[in-house]
Amino acid sequence: MKKWLLPVVFGVGILLVGCSKSYDQYLEQASEFQQAEQYDQALTAFDNAIKKAGSPQQRIAADIKAAEVATKNLKDNAKANHYFNAALADAGDYSAGDLRDLAQQALADQANNAAIAIYDSWFKRFPDNPNMINVKYEYAEVYHKNVRDLKRAITAYEDVVSSYPDSEQAPKALFSIGYIYANEMGQNDSAAVYYSQFLEKYPDHEMAPSVEFELKYLGKSLEEIPELQHLLSKTS
Repeated sequence: MKKWLLPVVFGVGILLVGCSKSYDQYLEQASEFQQAEQYDQALTAFDNAIKKAGSPQQRIAADIKAAEVATKNLKDNAKANHYFNAALADAGDYSAGDLRDLAQQALADQANNAAIAIYDSWFKRFPDNPNMINVKYEYAEVYHKNVRDLKRAITAYEDVVSSYPDSEQAPKALFSIGYIYANEMGQNDSAAVYYSQFLEKYPDHEMAPSVEFELKYLGKSLEEIPELQHLLSKTS
């Protein structure tokens, strides 16, 4: 019995190994599952492709595809973050431009926490990059508009203002701080401080009239702003 059983077990093992798919075959299978709207199975196929990947680039490609399914089809942002964090771990040889693109791809797939981690990695790896001001402003916008962490957004905007006061991003960052305090946190006294700083530092900026308007009517309702009465009459 034992002599007969051994060849059978051995044969089954060979059969199972022979059924193993390649990286490209798993990607194709994942695509077929997506077309059939079988998204959990698609993720499983992508996971298998990641295991079969022969290079970091292949793993990253599969991670990004899996993240898209996770967020767009399964509405699972936690999984999307997982896949982009895995991609970041493989992105050791990425250029500054490629790593920034990866962060923006993560944002597009609503993997906001992973995007923050990618930006943080960017800052550590490319401290002297000439695009630093653009990326720092982008980073502040992520906290403000994507992550919705207003306190950290203010800190990031303040970094832009203090580190690059003569940049074109600095006035926009200073205005954003005042706007957050006034319209999103309801802290009018703090908003007044930053709006006043804006007018002092950038009196000739194209946004100065808007800042003056904001400061003039800080804390006022629409009904208390004469310049906006025509808008109210149209909706009444």
